[in-house]
Amino acid sequence: MKNRKETENLLTTQGYKKIKKEIKYRETKLRESLSNTLNDMRSQGDLSENDGYTMAVEQSEQNEEEINRLTALLKNAKVVKRRSKTKVDIGSMVTIDYNDSEEKVFTIVGEDNTNPLENKISYKSPIGQALMKRKVGEKITLNTPGGKRICHIKAIN
Repeated sequence: MKNRKETENLLTTQGYKKIKKEIKYRETKLRESLSNTLNDMRSQGDLSENDGYTMAVEQSEQNEEEINRLTALLKNAKVVKRRSKTKVDIGSMVTIDYNDSEEKVFTIVGEDNTNPLENKISYKSPIGQALMKRKVGEKITLNTPGGKRICHIKAIN
């Protein structure tokens, strides 16, 4: 049996609200839209050769699975309220520099709120794990696809 900490999903307040909003959308608007599509396809006659009906059933099942997944995620969620600006934690915006040449800013988020295009990384990702609980000025080594990179934490907001 997994220990409680292993199954706990850490989320920012913003991440928690985003998942709640997604569940509500899926339970109302999307479910209704998929139900309408399913009824339309069903009314077209022979279901054994109706690809539209088969696709509508699959989409409806996928929506219900995602609702269940997100609901379970929230059930095991712990909303982290950021308290410290001196140590990296969930919700922190961390500025690091690579060998004093390239600066990058990451926001540490929960697993379901990652977005590489916005530099939002999970606290469970390799970079996120390397940064967690560190302080400004600390030097860390990151294992990247291009090899190991040494960087310094310049700021935590």
